[in-house]
Amino acid sequence: MYEFLSGKIVRKDPARLVLEVGGIGFELLIPLSTFHALGKPGEEVKILTHFQVREDHHQLFGFRTQEERDLFRLLLSVTGIGAKTALTVLSGIGIAELRRAIVEGSVPVLTAISGIGRKTAERLIVELREKVLLLETGEARGSAAPLPAGEQLIEDSVQALVSLGYRRPDAKRALQKVLAEKGGSAASVEDLIRASLKHI
Repeated sequence: MYEFLSGKIVRKDPARLVLEVGGIGFELLIPLSTFHALGKPGEEVKILTHFQVREDHHQLFGFRTQEERDLFRLLLSVTGIGAKTALTVLSGIGIAELRRAIVEGSVPVLTAISGIGRKTAERLIVELREKVLLLETGEARGSAAPLPAGEQLIEDSVQALVSLGYRRPDAKRALQKVLAEKGGSAASVEDLIRASLKHI
């Protein structure tokens, strides 16, 4: 319903932002990463939003980047994960580290987040691994100039690994090993990423 709000910061704390837009004050719940990225009260800011409707309650959530909002929405799709827990996850770990933990199946990293137990961590991994990989590859294709199909597959895989927090040289080196093992062919970006993670 609301894609974004542009207005003046009235006040902020680590969990909330009050934004004045056209003389109206909007309260948005925010993750810690958004709080740290915001300026001081009185400054103008553009905030991406997610609007949640419940029978007895309507709530706006605010995010400084598309990446934060995309991950928030992915977290909401997990069985048993509500908005409060999704914000807790985003506030307790960096975006790249969260993506990497999900893709690699790192339960200890996820359970280190306050309020996330082993079962919830395992659900996050099972239900989001494929979605996070698709999100990574979609972002990787977003702005590059067209390449031949084989080269595009490799470049998409490199970009996805970089967005997971790996260094580009390490990502390329791992991909070269995988391609050597596969005889230079791979079915998809997702296959390449999964195999490359074993070599990083």
